Amino acid sequence: MLMASVETNSDSLDVTQVINQQIITKIKYLRRFNDAISNHLDREIYQLLDNQRYAKEIEHREQQPNDKGVMNLVDDLADQLSNYLSENLIKYLGKTYPFFYYEEYQTGHYRIYFGNWWNRRQFGELDVLNVRFSFDQTEYDKLRTAFELARDNKRYNSDRISKISSENDRLQDLIDHQREREERKEALQEQLKEISSRSGIWESSRNKESRQELVEQLQKLEDQEEEARNAAQTIKDNERVVLSLSKENTILSYEQKSIIDTFGSFEDFELANRNLYANYLASLNGSEGKQVDDDEQ
Repeated sequence: MLMASVETNSDSLDVTQVINQQIITKIKYLRRFNDAISNHLDREIYQLLDNQRYAKEIEHREQQPNDKGVMNLVDDLADQLSNYLSENLIKYLGKTYPFFYYEEYQTGHYRIYFGNWWNRRQFGELDVLNVRFSFDQTEYDKLRTAFELARDNKRYNSDRISKISSENDRLQDLIDHQREREERKEALQEQLKEISSRSGIWESSRNKESRQELVEQLQKLEDQEEEARNAAQTIKDNERVVLSLSKENTILSYEQKSIIDTFGSFEDFELANRNLYANYLASLNGSEGKQVDDDEQ
């Protein structure tokens, strides 16, 4: 019984040491976080938020796992931290991506807009804590396709505009030739009447074929007439679509020019996006006085 009691006390002592060590570690982490916040040491805040990524992308060390036991201590402050860290990040982005504009629609959450021109597009969101753009995939794919088409001197909506314009030409032709259709209809109806008058009980196969052909031609003219009755409205609707597509082409051309003027190519734009975290934190190196000591890694 005494032996069991001694072992239990020893175990209790070990557990107490573990608890105390964990508390010390958490306090140390929170103190570092507090100091970094107080002194606006954004680079160190990012390290404290994701030491694994910081080690890999900034220090080029692969094996550096995150200590989940302390890093989740500030999870409930994500929105406030995002708002706090956005100040320097958006200043940096304003110089690096001068064509992007940001709107904080709730604390720590930012929409990205491409350009300051009319009808600009909402292009996604800015993930401040991860220093990353979360682009709207549909809008991003449009831009990527526009760059690909530009290599062949084509614009994003050129084919659609051409197809709709051809359709409008066809519809306008139907409207313009209404008189000719009416005359053709009258002629066909006379021919049909004449053939029908010659038909008896034993109608020849040739007569049947001729009559069927006339009926089909008349039906085709009737279909064209029906389409012509709605053609004017359809043309107006199509013109509105073409106008919208042309506006989109214009917006995309502004976006393409902005990227080329800033980065030189869409590929270099994408490269900058992939390296945004490392490039931004590197830019903080010279702007922040306190650096993380080796024994604090």
